[in-house]
Amino acid sequence: MQPRLIPENLKKAREALGITRLEASQRMNIPQSSYVRYELGTRKPTHATIIQMAQILGTSADYLIGKTKNSTPDSVTIKKGDTPLIFEIVNGANKFDEKQLDRLYKYYKELAKEK
Repeated sequence: MQPRLIPENLKKAREALGITRLEASQRMNIPQSSYVRYELGTRKPTHATIIQMAQILGTSADYLIGKTKNSTPDSVTIKKGDTPLIFEIVNGANKFDEKQLDRLYKYYKELAKEK
């Protein structure tokens, strides 16, 4: 059975990014009319499309199908060309031991407070 998209969750995820329906459709590389129909619930996306939507909107597929109320993404894709500094940090941290990861996490939390 194909998972069922919850249109309200799709809309909430888009609005959380602060983008329009047009911007969402452009990021997903689909016609705006198709995106609008997904958000209105008159068109049913495939499982692969739901996964793509989740990645682009920074949420999880489980959130979009109503399996969870938590909109936090399950994974994040970092492209070296888009964000080279973040890519370098994540790539390097993959080689850290538990103690180093804990130090990095604590430092990150301190930096996040400054925001």
